[in-house]
Amino acid sequence: MNKNILSTLILFLAIILLSLPAPLIACTVLSASNNDKVLAGTNKDCENTNTRIKIFPSTEEKYGIIYFGYQVSEGFQNVGGMNDQGLWYDGASLPERSDIENHYNKPTVKGELCEKALEECASVEEVITMYKKYFSPHWQGHSMWADKYGNSIIIEYGEKDIVVIHKKDFFQVMTNFYISDSSNSRWYNSYRYEVANHIFKNTDEVSNSLFQSILDATHQTGLNPTVFSNIYDLKNGEIYTFNFHNYEEFIKINLLEQLEKGEQYLTLYSLFNQIKLIEPLSQEKVNPSSLTFIWNGNAESYNFYCSQNPDFANCTPKIINDLQKNTTTSIFICLMFFPISLIGFNYKHYKKVLQVLFIIILIIFISCEIDILNSPYKPSELEHKITIENLEPNTVYYWKVVAIGDNNIDNESIVKTFQTIEK
Repeated sequence: MNKNILSTLILFLAIILLSLPAPLIACTVLSASNNDKVLAGTNKDCENTNTRIKIFPSTEEKYGIIYFGYQVSEGFQNVGGMNDQGLWYDGASLPERSDIENHYNKPTVKGELCEKALEECASVEEVITMYKKYFSPHWQGHSMWADKYGNSIIIEYGEKDIVVIHKKDFFQVMTNFYISDSSNSRWYNSYRYEVANHIFKNTDEVSNSLFQSILDATHQTGLNPTVFSNIYDLKNGEIYTFNFHNYEEFIKINLLEQLEKGEQYLTLYSLFNQIKLIEPLSQEKVNPSSLTFIWNGNAESYNFYCSQNPDFANCTPKIINDLQKNTTTSIFICLMFFPISLIGFNYKHYKKVLQVLFIIILIIFISCEIDILNSPYKPSELEHKITIENLEPNTVYYWKVVAIGDNNIDNESIVKTFQTIEK
């Protein structure tokens, strides 16, 4: 390859790479309620994939709490959580400010005010009282709070003190601009905010599936991807967590059950097994005489569920322990060796091989918008099967698998449907 052509090509690709949008540190936070459900949700978008869960049991002075966050050089950094009273909070970053001061000489607290509030408050009203009483210098973002009674607020720092924005509809959404200040130059819009509001405004539903669809629609990829997503059921004290914007599997955490085990520090991403349901396809029509179910996942054992009831009520699972491993070859590795097969691997062509490899890697890097290099989770190559015979004809069925996990935290697939035909 001509050296001038090669240099021009490399320069061109480098310019494209540098012109890619700058990474956005962002999060999407939401809550909604009706008479039956009180839910909260969040997408945490960050370059740090060392995600963690920290659990503190209750004491005489503090409520029991579960925090979600990251392992950083200083230790654990929490970014949201819920206490055993059904009070929840989550935060999102804002443009940096240098004008935050304690104008009214309020008392300060050691550490984060959000942590003190979660430790000592049981309702949104109590949170408001605490934030009005104390000053916190940590205001490079804002926070949303909700309780099991359906109350929801956003707390921001205004000109000289906090501003509290109450929920005006059955839902509330927060991203990365000031809700209380739409005229200041600090304000900017967010497509994620618009998408979430649009979905809420076109429904009166409050459900896990609705929240999952909003989180999926607003997740990010690239240098600051959505590293985990949570749905909190504040009335029932349950959390549904998705890893690295993969909404085909989740873990379900019961807060009270985990608090009984004492203080814990868990690696969040290690609780997942890259489960993916393969066959039957969603809404596929199948023969009821005999049907083989196939899925991938890294767990050693599973509970398999198949039922005519979407809630799997009274469905006794079948235990699956046998593992079958597929042999697959990485496309990326094939691409790496492709130029070698064309040029011939010998020392004389070594420089030419390196040049071609560099171009291929750079093209892949750009075409995938850097996401391929940012994803640390390889799809599972372990295949699992079970065959079920004599299903009811002309019937809609639901199926899922649950990977049996440690610490009483199971990893669960989404639910898929299929329909049997007449025999």
